[in-house]
Amino acid sequence: MDPVRGGFDNWNVSVLGFVSRLIYAFPIGSTLTRVGIVGFNSTAWPEFDFDDYNNSQTMSEAVSRIEIRGGETNIAQVN
Repeated sequence: MDPVRGGFDNWNVSVLGFVSRLIYAFPIGSTLTRVGIVGFNSTAWPEFDFDDYNNSQTMSEAVSRIEIRGGETNIAQVN
């Protein structure tokens, strides 16, 4: 990864940190808020499904284990 552009530090701190903070902002549970995560680059894949985790703690732990996969992403591109 390119350290000038953030690389793994940006992924772990900014991206996964944001998702983890977002998870704790909602009451997570099978009858409450349900969350699924889709990873993407030039293709998409499910990281986990809506019914895989039923509380914020285990979901946050799962998020911390999501690995960066590389590929082409540019979600900030303006057309």
